Amino acid sequence: MPCLVAHLHPRVRRAPLALALLGALATSCAAGRAGQAPSIGRGEVMQEAELARVRCLLVAPLENGSNVPRASRAATSAVLAAVDPSRTRVLPVDDLRGLLVDTPLELPEGISTTTALELAELLGADAALSGAVEGRAQLGGVGLLVSLRLALAASRELVYATSFLVEAAPGQTPDEAIEQAVVARARTMLDRLGGVGTSGCFPAARRERLRAAAVALRPPPPAPTPAVRHAPPPPPDEQGVHAALRTPRQREWARALAGGARVHLEDVSFEGRSADLAKDGGLADLAVVLAATPGLTVRLEGFVDSSADPAGDARLSQALARAAQHRLAELGVPGARITTAGRGSDQPLLPNFTARGRAANRRIEAVAAR
Repeated sequence: MPCLVAHLHPRVRRAPLALALLGALATSCAAGRAGQAPSIGRGEVMQEAELARVRCLLVAPLENGSNVPRASRAATSAVLAAVDPSRTRVLPVDDLRGLLVDTPLELPEGISTTTALELAELLGADAALSGAVEGRAQLGGVGLLVSLRLALAASRELVYATSFLVEAAPGQTPDEAIEQAVVARARTMLDRLGGVGTSGCFPAARRERLRAAAVALRPPPPAPTPAVRHAPPPPPDEQGVHAALRTPRQREWARALAGGARVHLEDVSFEGRSADLAKDGGLADLAVVLAATPGLTVRLEGFVDSSADPAGDARLSQALARAAQHRLAELGVPGARITTAGRGSDQPLLPNFTARGRAANRRIEAVAAR
């Protein structure tokens, strides 16, 4: 059976948001003719074995590039209503928006596949379903183009893709036509999702961590002018080593590192995607902690935002850690007390779809070396 790509109207084939998907479909159709790719119907690609492993699914709000205001909402709602909750747990769109509302990372109306996959990985989902609605709903026109993509969160492997035209029947609204077409087209895929055991989906700890990290990006309120007063001397059990720890952050980091916990070095940042330090206040505090606890040795770990070059990300993360080590040496910390490691881009704190999120993912963490 011929592929859908060959039958699409030229104006639809040129739609910007559809180009990448249609290219993938064209490739898969060619492979399917050679008996190499699992495919069904016209313009559909589906890997049934992988779909059966998707128990925890993030359904992203579809992007809307059409002239129908509620087109993406209609398509997204249709997908959510068609998922069998006994086999697959879905994080509702409203819950997803609620996690980031009133933060610098508040979600737009529709989100891209890349953003959906980043959120899925941060929240512990198996896969993300995303897509778009494009074109113009008009009499005698080519109608609307709906594209759906389902990819695994960890590997980014595309396990389902489809692209199809929607035209409203006489007396049918565009929203109704979209809902009906999406359910009809995606039903085969949705019926193959998941199985038993969805109780561990979207752990609360991951959601709380993402929310806390997003809230932390808010600009701090102006600090009130502190009243001048003399601090009392520390109690006898805090004399000696801990007497040198002057700020709450220094004391908190000292306790955390001594207990084997990981510390995110706040107030340490870099100039863009480089190892040039822009702020080093957190390193100055760490130097005080190390001076006050002579037996403590730490490992500095560098993390970066993701790019198309994972090997380059790993090298850059190592360079960040070494730059922090060099600054600590300038602050008087002996080199023997610091080791370094680069962790690449595999452990983001925040999605990379905003400049603030990318900057937050370029960071230094410290852990006691054993």
